[in-house]
Amino acid sequence: MIQVGLFMSDPGGGHRSAGRAIEAALALRYPGAFACDYFDAFRACGYFPWNRAPEIYPLWVRYHEPSWNLFVTVTDRLIATRVGRRQLPRLAVPRVRRAARRSRVWDVIVVLHPAFSELAVALRRTAAREFPIVTVVTDLANPHSGWYHPDVDRCLVPCQNAYERGRQLGLSPDRLRVVGHPAHPKFALYDKDKAQARQELGWEADRPIVLLIGGGEGMGGIERVARAIDRAELPVELVVIAGRNQALVERLGHYPWRVPARICGFATNLEVMMRAADVFVGKPGPGVIGEAAISGLPMILTGGMAQERPNIPFVVGAGAGEAASTPAEVVAVLRRWLATPGELTRRAERARAIAFPNAAFDVADEIAALCGLPTPAG
Repeated sequence: MIQVGLFMSDPGGGHRSAGRAIEAALALRYPGAFACDYFDAFRACGYFPWNRAPEIYPLWVRYHEPSWNLFVTVTDRLIATRVGRRQLPRLAVPRVRRAARRSRVWDVIVVLHPAFSELAVALRRTAAREFPIVTVVTDLANPHSGWYHPDVDRCLVPCQNAYERGRQLGLSPDRLRVVGHPAHPKFALYDKDKAQARQELGWEADRPIVLLIGGGEGMGGIERVARAIDRAELPVELVVIAGRNQALVERLGHYPWRVPARICGFATNLEVMMRAADVFVGKPGPGVIGEAAISGLPMILTGGMAQERPNIPFVVGAGAGEAASTPAEVVAVLRRWLATPGELTRRAERARAIAFPNAAFDVADEIAALCGLPTPAG
């Protein structure tokens, strides 16, 4: 069995979600051929405070997002100089060498975080044998420069903009592939239509459904947006996904709603919810954009951190959605869409046009090819 080291960490849920999608695609395409090992390189190789990154990240972005955005911008520019690429990881090298003992069980490393490309390459240099390294870029329109290491064997990117950034940062065309964002295969494989999905969920069929998603941590100001939609008394039903933010679940659960509203915590059947809904409202995260596109779900994108904001013009330019800076703007866009005959249908078609439903399977095929396995027929 081929051992896959998935280099990721849990500041936010997107990196692990991409790993789960790739693991599922490998299992479906190559049954019994791969075993996936999730390696949190921050915890294994980082010094304090980086070894506590999963706990620090949600607090950092919740209470002082501007400094997080500055940190992302500064590290992006520093690593892009190549001097920064060589200097930044040096503090972690001794711990990388200790972690190298574990690498003997990995036949391939898949990088799912921009901080870990250099570490994966350093790990291979210290190992007793060669193995391929695949970077799967989980940013979307303007990925962080840390994703693009010239010594990885494949750098799989979600769109043409990300491909061009890789070329600008010095990667050769033979190492770059445009595959899309690896959404979990269940989004592409879910074959029920909107009415059937609503029936499965027990949702009413007589009102447009607006799906508000705040990510795994329930961030992005969805509480203010939900209340603004409610105050406007639009003819919709609200479904709010608050993730692991139990305090938000409780607040919204006790709120005196005027419009029909369903409040959910962490959802494991998002592919059904997206197929049943009519509009997605939330942050412009690359994962949720990819999932919404596969589901044919028009998007109203609001908020977002520094690395997410370039995704907004990508979606808007394709006609798959619109941007809204405030809850009042979200309400205005919703009101206009609902009042324009055929608008939701047109937006849904444009969302599907930017979808990569087979991205996770394409990533699986690239990994398998580097490991010497043939691509299955069909």
